[in-house]
Amino acid sequence: MKKYLNVMVAVMLAAVSFSLSGCGSDDDEPGGSSDGKELIGTWECDLVKAGVEAMSEFYESGEELIQFRADGTVVAVDVLVYKDEYVYDGEKEDIDVSYGTWRTEGNKIIFNYDDEPEVGTYKVKGKTLELTSTSPIVLTLTFTKVSDSRINKYL
Repeated sequence: MKKYLNVMVAVMLAAVSFSLSGCGSDDDEPGGSSDGKELIGTWECDLVKAGVEAMSEFYESGEELIQFRADGTVVAVDVLVYKDEYVYDGEKEDIDVSYGTWRTEGNKIIFNYDDEPEVGTYKVKGKTLELTSTSPIVLTLTFTKVSDSRINKYL
């Protein structure tokens, strides 16, 4: 069963990473400035509430935190908290931290993790960020701006 859960986690994390890949545009509403300054800071997405496949079945909660830094670096943290019946070896949380770089071109955002660029689109409205992927599946995740201390506790 643990092996099955680990595979499910890998699939879900891949789905989340795909949320940051792909390309597309929204001709009706431009998404962001060409310099992306409105992205700088820490953003949170509740993956269970976002409806990421199978999240609510195995996990009490799951969140993605992403921090865009002014120096062009990005940190993404995925935190998954298992439901009690799926806890093995006493480890209730599964935390994954990824480091990379980012830049924008209009409403496109280009991430680079492990020398593999991923392109998506973004839209910022106040304290809300939408990141959209169109390949291999269409997926939009909505993030809310939060204090940097939310991600710093995992670094």
